[in-house]
Amino acid sequence: MCASCFPPPAPAAPAPVRRSPKPAVRSLRSPAAGATGKAAEVRAPNLPQRMFHVTHVSNLPLILETGRLLPPSQAEPALRLASDLSLELRSSAPVPGDGGHDDDGVERTVADCVAFSLTPQATWWLEVQEGAAGPTWSAAARSAATTDFVVLGVDIAAVSNTVVITDGDAAAPATRLGIGPDGRARMLARAASTPEALQAAEALVPGEVSLATVALVAVANDRRRDEVRDLLKQAGVTAKVAVYPPWFVPKLDD
Repeated sequence: MCASCFPPPAPAAPAPVRRSPKPAVRSLRSPAAGATGKAAEVRAPNLPQRMFHVTHVSNLPLILETGRLLPPSQAEPALRLASDLSLELRSSAPVPGDGGHDDDGVERTVADCVAFSLTPQATWWLEVQEGAAGPTWSAAARSAATTDFVVLGVDIAAVSNTVVITDGDAAAPATRLGIGPDGRARMLARAASTPEALQAAEALVPGEVSLATVALVAVANDRRRDEVRDLLKQAGVTAKVAVYPPWFVPKLDD
């Protein structure tokens, strides 16, 4: 992959935060069998530097009109991937602040954050590509063609003062949250330890995310590239638009 899509990496440090378990709330996605929760030591050059947000192309006009990505608690997208049950679970899972200079003190849940993945081939996105089965997904997600989605790439450094890194489904009670510089760096190292950990991780940005932070818009084909490029140009957004089909088709086992 090219260096503009995957820029060079940055440093790490310790200490994630564990959310207190909520017995009444269950994850809709199960961890991989045999997962231990232990992260191998990872050197700084291997840490993820970019995060990815997937949305349907029909949602782009409103995103471009507002100039920002909105969290699910505020957004009214033309096509929503998550089911009502999934939204309910994410609306009840707290995301604590780090108490730092950029912490506004507002109590938030996962649904009050814009969710990203640390890879464009995240576990949840592969589920959608394979048919969006199960209660996590809406009927619209099951009927949508994956080539009608776009992947927005944002450098973690552009939002690093507030981003929270998780080691799995952010709504799951047992999921660890990396909050603040040390916790975030530790969770990035955990995510980089295996391909499975990288695919499972989420990056949560509390509140809104400005389109000015979007460095890359990936699409499935040339026709979609031309359409998206025109939309971005009309909105004055200068992000690079690239055709990258592997991000839009499920990876088949060898």
